[in-house]
Amino acid sequence: MSIQSKSVLIVDDMRMTRMKLRKICTDLGIKNISEAVDGAQALEILEQAKPDLILSDWNMPNISGIELIQKIRENPSYSTIPVIFITAEAEKNSIIKSLEFGVADYILKPFNDENVKSKICSALNVETPQ
Repeated sequence: MSIQSKSVLIVDDMRMTRMKLRKICTDLGIKNISEAVDGAQALEILEQAKPDLILSDWNMPNISGIELIQKIRENPSYSTIPVIFITAEAEKNSIIKSLEFGVADYILKPFNDENVKSKICSALNVETPQ
C-alpha cells in the first residue's frame, strides 16, 4: 500500500504546529489528513474514521495526549493505530510513561521536518520518498 493511500490524524492545540505537520504529511504524498485541537475532538474523529497514524501533542486542554493514548489503547476498534507524540514534554519519566502506553515514537519540539518524515514513514511501514 502506498503512502498516498494512508490517512493521518494530527492532534495539537497549536494551529501553527498543525499547519506545519499537515505540510510535512502532504509533502510525503499523504492526502487524507484530519485535524483535532485536543484529545476530546480526536476521539470524536476516531468514532467516524480510523486513521492509519496519529500525530499527537502531549499538553492539550480537555484531554491530554497521554489520556488520549490511554483511551485509544483501551478501545479494540483503534487500539492498534500507531501514535507518535510530537511534544515539548522532555522529562525522562514522561517519555518512559508514553512508551509504556504504546507510543510508536517520541519527537521533541522544536522538530526537524526530515526527522518527522522519517518517523511517519517508519510508523506507516512505507519507504521515505526521496
